[in-house]
Amino acid sequence: MLELLVAGVLTVHLLAMNVACGGPLLCIWLSSGERNSKHSKANVGHSLAWLSICAYLIGLLTGGGLLLLPLADELRGAMGRFPARAYWFAGAELLFSALCLWVYARLWGRRHRWRWVHALVALVAVTNLLYHFPPLMVVLGKLARDPAWTVEAVIDRPLFLKLMVRPEVLSLSLHFGLASFAVAAMAVLAVIARKEFTDSQQKSCRGAARIALLSTLLQLPVGIWVLTEISESARGTLLGGNVLASALFLGSLLTTVYLLQGLTRIALGDFVIRDCQRVFWLSVFVVLLMTATLRLSRQKEQGVPVAVKETSLGEETPRLVESKNAREF
Repeated sequence: MLELLVAGVLTVHLLAMNVACGGPLLCIWLSSGERNSKHSKANVGHSLAWLSICAYLIGLLTGGGLLLLPLADELRGAMGRFPARAYWFAGAELLFSALCLWVYARLWGRRHRWRWVHALVALVAVTNLLYHFPPLMVVLGKLARDPAWTVEAVIDRPLFLKLMVRPEVLSLSLHFGLASFAVAAMAVLAVIARKEFTDSQQKSCRGAARIALLSTLLQLPVGIWVLTEISESARGTLLGGNVLASALFLGSLLTTVYLLQGLTRIALGDFVIRDCQRVFWLSVFVVLLMTATLRLSRQKEQGVPVAVKETSLGEETPRLVESKNAREF
């Protein structure tokens, strides 16, 4: 039961952060709509700008809630390997991104006067989030499952920058970035579905569907990259080692095919308003299935204990060493 709760909260967290990271960039595209039309795509962009702020706050709350669950002991232990200065820095970055998102939404009515500045605020907010936090979350997840993933006891900034470019971290970070554009584009479809359906809105639907379709298709090779970078035990679990995990993984792939079919129909203009709602809920279902699949696959991953071990020759393996630059993060 607790695993189901974790999977549900994690799904909400991921979807919320996807909208927060991808939404502002789509707002730049939507802001080019008619200035005075009540139902223009610019009006949709204004709604998405405020939705991105709400999603950001939900993402922060659910992320903090996950740390309070009993199953988060390993994650809290991984967080303890970062110096205190790292969390002051992370908190400042979170506040900075929130401020940028708020300023962007508040200045929406003046976007034509400050067009480039307005777009730059959205770009800064998105790049700040995507650069710092997906890699950080991936690194924390790796350390929680395998404390010996890196031998240093303290993760200072230079070491963190090296960990960021490891293939297993890069693949998951890129996967999250593409998912952010796809989910944000489908959030545009959901917003439009709640408004009066005009010719202008139909054009916006086609554009949003094309963005979501391209992002989802690009996730296919990236997903294969992620699959090759995970541990052998997790990969074996997905590919038949665990019946439930394999069934969920297959279900997510089949649902993705159905989702691509719906997005293609909308992108070509052969759709009704109900199709916009359907693809949005399909995307939510895909994220839920993939989250549950990853949770099950990682249950069998076992890290090497963080301790000195005696070898058969009586030699000691290296200890986790404390970085000299721990205070310079």
